[in-house]
Amino acid sequence: MRLDLKHNYSRLKMFLIVSILVAFTLCILQFVDIFLSVDSLILTFDPEKQYSPLPTAVMVLIIMFHTIFPGIIILEEGTIKGVIYTVVSWFFYGVLIHSYSSSYSLYLPLTAPLLGCLISIIRVLAWEQSFITEEKDQIKKTLRSLVEPSVADYLLKNPDLLKQDGVRKTVTIMFADLRGFTKLCEVIAPEQLFAMLRDCFGKLISIVRSNGGTIDKLVGDSMMVVWGNPVPLENHAEKAVEAAIEMQAMMQSLKKKWQQKLGVDIMLGIGINTDEVVAGSIGSEEFSDYTVLGCGVNLASRLESICPGGLIYVSRETYTILNGIFEFKEIDDQENKNSYGISKVYKVVTYQ
Repeated sequence: MRLDLKHNYSRLKMFLIVSILVAFTLCILQFVDIFLSVDSLILTFDPEKQYSPLPTAVMVLIIMFHTIFPGIIILEEGTIKGVIYTVVSWFFYGVLIHSYSSSYSLYLPLTAPLLGCLISIIRVLAWEQSFITEEKDQIKKTLRSLVEPSVADYLLKNPDLLKQDGVRKTVTIMFADLRGFTKLCEVIAPEQLFAMLRDCFGKLISIVRSNGGTIDKLVGDSMMVVWGNPVPLENHAEKAVEAAIEMQAMMQSLKKKWQQKLGVDIMLGIGINTDEVVAGSIGSEEFSDYTVLGCGVNLASRLESICPGGLIYVSRETYTILNGIFEFKEIDDQENKNSYGISKVYKVVTYQ
């Protein structure tokens, strides 16, 4: 990963300050001959020659360079290029050490700049990892505030999702809609309408999430919820109906609250269906939406559209799975069902 130093002044400043302190410490150790014995073993000095040290200013510059350069180049060019450039610089420095020591009997330091180089590389790689983690956490926080947290986590773990085809899954889909919303828009101020929607959806979303549901989308006064995607859930149909029952119970208290506040009646119609769908990302790399598609989604939407406020309608597939767990009653409004292409509709009556 490349960190653009032009936009990370504070990080660069801290890196330089610490690097200078490290280099200064190494210089002191060099001038008190701490590294001389190690250098003499590595460089195999000729005992018959008298070696002269480099001028102090040059020695300091060499140690400073090798302590600062690797970190700067890795931060600016990335880990791979930075390491390559560092290795190349050490190759030429090694040639200089050999040439000056053999031809001019000059002692060029090896241990001190090498330690400075290694410390610089280790520091910057650890810093980069910390930066990546911090940046990922920030992206995750931002993404979770814009989309469903479970979807955000799934997208972060699967960054190539946009390039993949959809995946077939059996899930349970819920559509829930506030009845009479259009009329409410005509009789109350937009600010009051927003306050009411935030209040209602805030409580309904909490119920959905506590029951393992994933908010697929909010559109005006309606919401689409999925159980079993992206996180697998074995009892997704049961959890969807349990959530729907809690939602309708919550709506009873919300209805009283807003009746007293604004003199309006709000009710919720809910449609639930269990079916195989295709889960994936639709759109493009510039903008996309992770969702589920299929006839099962359309059926859940149709169930919600014919469901009166205050009730929960489920499809035959959901009824078959949950019959015996909840109490249902078949709806006999055949004309209404046929007009929406639905053969069997069942009403949840356990909560009534």
